[in-house]
Amino acid sequence: MKKILIIDDEEPILKMYSATLTDKYQVVTAKDGESGIETARKEKPDLIYLDIIMPHLNGLDVLKKLKENKETQNIPVILLTNLPKEASADKATSLGARDYFVKVDNTPERIAEKTNQIFSQTTRPA
Repeated sequence: MKKILIIDDEEPILKMYSATLTDKYQVVTAKDGESGIETARKEKPDLIYLDIIMPHLNGLDVLKKLKENKETQNIPVILLTNLPKEASADKATSLGARDYFVKVDNTPERIAEKTNQIFSQTTRPA
């Protein structure tokens, strides 16, 4: 079973996306950037959903640290945030994010569909 890490400081968000994704995936969560980095190193998820606006260490800093670490650099990271794409999408892409989703524009079901698409693309034979 594929494993997804969701890093977000809002408990309701963690619960909502976890509930939607646990039918098909193993979901682990982290409530801040620092624990998110540690959880990524420990759990070795197949995909990370990452919020940007978090206390102590924001999502872009987390993304940079994940991509600098040999243990986590190849894990696909998708920003899942309420910041409009114009605000941070280019920066996120330049730091190595695979995609950028705005929470208010995507339902949890839509995120689940996109997750399925991502995993079907990565497991397809070359």
